[in-house]
Amino acid sequence: MTRAAVALAAVATLVATVSPGGGGAACFAADALDSYRVLPRAARVRVVACARAAIERACQPAGDASAPPDTADSLALDWPGPPCGVYLSLARGRGTRACVGSLTPLGGSLAATLRELARRVVSDDPRHPPVRRDELDSLAVLVSFAGPPESVSDPMAVAPAREGLLIASSRGSIAFLPGEARTISWALSEARRVGVLQRSSDASFQKFPVVVVQDAPRSRPR
Repeated sequence: MTRAAVALAAVATLVATVSPGGGGAACFAADALDSYRVLPRAARVRVVACARAAIERACQPAGDASAPPDTADSLALDWPGPPCGVYLSLARGRGTRACVGSLTPLGGSLAATLRELARRVVSDDPRHPPVRRDELDSLAVLVSFAGPPESVSDPMAVAPAREGLLIASSRGSIAFLPGEARTISWALSEARRVGVLQRSSDASFQKFPVVVVQDAPRSRPR
């Protein structure tokens, strides 16, 4: 969940990643994300703006009159293609500050999904401390649209720079978006650190394609 490029202007960018292969699940995954891969720039900017506004609201104390308007609702943002999994990330430089999401659609509109993930990302990532209101301007916002997953028997076969990886066991699950884990060995170690993975034989592994829409921090990270 780290793909932020520090820039002075908050201009949205688009990164598309498709699982390699010539057919089967890979082709289905590619088709499922086609609408997201070709999003016009204005639509990409709108998605990230809605996500950032929802995060800002989630960081505000209850009843705070200075909270920004609920942009995600007011713009009635809907899915640009078939509803899919979504991950919402905050990044500082090349490091992940927080990330939450799901490989399956949460239900409702894209606006409702962003609002729910915004509520979670500021406090529910067990790998990181809660996000503070005063650090938001130094963080990039990334919205990652996830295609249908494909089960893999050997996680070492996943290309971490191009594919997402989901590790699941009876103790929970953890996802790594393309670029977050430099190596699969590091991802497995991190899964063990947070208590999801004990033995690889007790876990399941899935890879998935991702299309990422992101902005840049409003200020330089400290």
